[in-house]
Amino acid sequence: MFITQIDIAGLNIENHDSMMRAHVAITSDSGRVLVDCQLPLDHGDPVTRRSALMHEAIRQLRRMPEYRSGKREIMVADGLLA
Repeated sequence: MFITQIDIAGLNIENHDSMMRAHVAITSDSGRVLVDCQLPLDHGDPVTRRSALMHEAIRQLRRMPEYRSGKREIMVADGLLA
């Protein structure tokens, strides 16, 4: 999978439980995948939040059987996670 675009939608910050939630859409050469992410609200500024959500979505992808087994590889376009 070669990831070319990552979009974040529905960012919801819940102060009562100190969590942020979002839908992360990953576009690649093989299609589009929507990943629901939830992280602790440790990330103060919007740029850091965005980066944390993108990394969490890719972490979840890597746990899928086809990637965890090593049969398929995940690559990210240059500068996408910067």
